[in-house]
Amino acid sequence: MTQDLTPGQHAQLEMLLVQRQQELERSLHGQLGEQSRAEHARELLLQDGDDEPARDADREVDLARSDRHLDELRQVNEALQRLRGQGYGLCSDCGEAIAFDRLQRQPEALRCLDCQRRLERAQGDPSAHHRI
Repeated sequence: MTQDLTPGQHAQLEMLLVQRQQELERSLHGQLGEQSRAEHARELLLQDGDDEPARDADREVDLARSDRHLDELRQVNEALQRLRGQGYGLCSDCGEAIAFDRLQRQPEALRCLDCQRRLERAQGDPSAHHRI
């Protein structure tokens, strides 16, 4: 069961997801090159430098950025699978349709706005209302 999207809405959401997928892949390739995340982290550890604390901080920032991009890429890939299969556009919590305007802003969304707010309040996220 999927949300009733028009063919135009479906195409628009697929285009948004594919574009974001390509952006994330380019960003990761620019950051990691042909290396895996583990190989890249090892290379950063082995770099020479006089300022070890600064190098450690740079490495942590670099790894956090790749983690964030990899997680977002996973979410985008999963959304593309749902869009091309079953379940896309339906809230994973209540089963109701996710509003199209929310999907346009965040096409990988798993929850309707109400359920997302409830989840973030339950998790104690003070910035939740600013991101949704």
